[in-house]
Amino acid sequence: MTLEQYSEILSVGTFLLGGASFLALIIYALSAKARQFFNSLGRPFFLNLMGIVVFFSIVGAFIYQLVYLTPVCELCWWQRIFMFPIAIVIPVGLYFRDRGTAIITGILAAFGMFFSAYHYYYHFQILVLGNALSIPCTTGLLPACTESPILIWGFVTIPLMALLGFFSIFILSFFAFFARHATSSSIAR
Repeated sequence: MTLEQYSEILSVGTFLLGGASFLALIIYALSAKARQFFNSLGRPFFLNLMGIVVFFSIVGAFIYQLVYLTPVCELCWWQRIFMFPIAIVIPVGLYFRDRGTAIITGILAAFGMFFSAYHYYYHFQILVLGNALSIPCTTGLLPACTESPILIWGFVTIPLMALLGFFSIFILSFFAFFARHATSSSIAR
């Protein structure tokens, strides 16, 4: 499989994931029955879904790096700093039944979304619009990600895929947080 084919498959997957997350959030916000259903699923359900998203995000990042030899720039490392710990927080939270797991993963995902959006802004300006900007990751010791740009359908880059992944994790953290309240309040009655 070529790098472009792999990137297209990954792009479709992340767009489906991001779209499904956004649609679930809209349905949750607009329907009381949907809120009740989502809350009845329980916190472990959403944490397990989050674990699947994180697993495929990490595997996807390593395939880019180790199989296709795509350089990992400084901003990519910052995104990994916020993605990789989620892979540890989720199983620990599930094992210890920690109620704060959804908050921790939500905070990590929010910071990851910030770095992904910041990184994608520069990619969009340089690769899509053709503006001459100095991307922040070109001045460090690590290689610049523009040395081997991934550009699918004229606008999709790795930071955009990471942004959609972090967005999905954030939404799942939101659902897990409120499912936690729904199950604990029904137990307390």
